[in-house]
Amino acid sequence: TDTSSEFSANMTTLSATSSSFGLLNSSHGEEPSVKSITKINGNKFVGGFQNAMSSTIETNKRAFRAAKSKRLKKLSKRNLTKKKNLHVTDAIKTHFELGYCILMDLYPGINIDKSDTCPKCSRVLGQDNIILGWKPCQVEDFSTMCPSCKHRFVPKFSVSCDLESFEGSQGKGTPLYCDYLSPWVLLQEIRSLLETSVGGKAAKILGVGSNDNKKIDIDGIIDPTFREGSGINATLWWNMIVTFARFKIPYTFLLQGSYKDQQLIMPTLEDT
Repeated sequence: TDTSSEFSANMTTLSATSSSFGLLNSSHGEEPSVKSITKINGNKFVGGFQNAMSSTIETNKRAFRAAKSKRLKKLSKRNLTKKKNLHVTDAIKTHFELGYCILMDLYPGINIDKSDTCPKCSRVLGQDNIILGWKPCQVEDFSTMCPSCKHRFVPKFSVSCDLESFEGSQGKGTPLYCDYLSPWVLLQEIRSLLETSVGGKAAKILGVGSNDNKKIDIDGIIDPTFREGSGINATLWWNMIVTFARFKIPYTFLLQGSYKDQQLIMPTLEDT
């Protein structure tokens, strides 16, 4: 009798549980099988788990975006180290001075004007003003911000020299005007250039030969024909010169192509 009572009580509990989950067949009033109960409960568990995971992922995304925004704001507020306060080793200093002397030899009387004028308020921005106006880590933003009127525009610098064969933006003997790219944009453009296959006329212009589907490598970039003219190749090359010079990074290797029979970068005892 006790056993029968317990069995009846368990069945009553099971029926109540099944009803709460909608497991009873409303049309026939039949009790579902254990298999169907397990399947429905499993589906409810999976659904709840997926919702919980989606909520967690979305929360993590918001936290990541907030942390990234905070990090970029902190980076943008850092004071720019003045060029005269940049300290380098004697070996780096020697290579840096060598690069400048070679650049002067290749382009007599060279002058690189790194200032630009805001098109809105006419304020003249120096190189440091332009650098401070860049958006850190933004590879698709070519603009800087004027510290006076907060207007954003694409800055430029100009290159001129006494070499008659030097080809500028308006032909030979004229200054070459280049978009002044941030280090992040410059790196992205160089990477894209190295990963792109070129051929035919484009390969000839970029100084990488005439074979079809040939990728540009470092030999192509240091080739003097790469920086000739006023196209994107010249802009990238002169941006490397300007950026390396500003932060006292040796750029002698960029000039090696003009001295194929001489080794410009000589190893020292410390390098071996």
